[in-house]
Amino acid sequence: MQRSSKKPRNEHTAAPVEMPGLDSHLCFALYAASNHMTRLFAPFLEKLGVTYPQYLVLVVLWERGGPQGVGELAALLRMDLGTLSPMLKRMEAKGLVTRRRPAADERRVLVDLTTKGTLLRKRTEQMLGEFYCYLNVPVADLFDLKDRLRHFVSSTGPR
Repeated sequence: MQRSSKKPRNEHTAAPVEMPGLDSHLCFALYAASNHMTRLFAPFLEKLGVTYPQYLVLVVLWERGGPQGVGELAALLRMDLGTLSPMLKRMEAKGLVTRRRPAADERRVLVDLTTKGTLLRKRTEQMLGEFYCYLNVPVADLFDLKDRLRHFVSSTGPR
């Protein structure tokens, strides 16, 4: 077969492969695992009164230990501002976080934990212990899986 001289040579072009079945698609396995994990985790989060995305915001705020800009939260959580901003408003209505504009730069919005949001951390730690037991998978295997998935995300291109 003759190459067209009009197209630049792309060394990353692969030959077509036979279409694999659904269960052989990596993307489906990741999608199914993500959905499964979210469904398993949901009852535990219901006890805390938060959704999974709200839980992730709390984790970042607990980890960082101080106010975070909405833009920084969006970047860390890989969420767009159109999704994050209304969620933060709902979390503020629940009394978990505050949102404020600093006088020095009123374009920014800082998000911080309330006392209620801070106190929720202890209950969450207990819940995580229960959740890991519920999974019935050795914790070392879970951490290995997490590390492999993080490596996959970091090595497969831009966020």
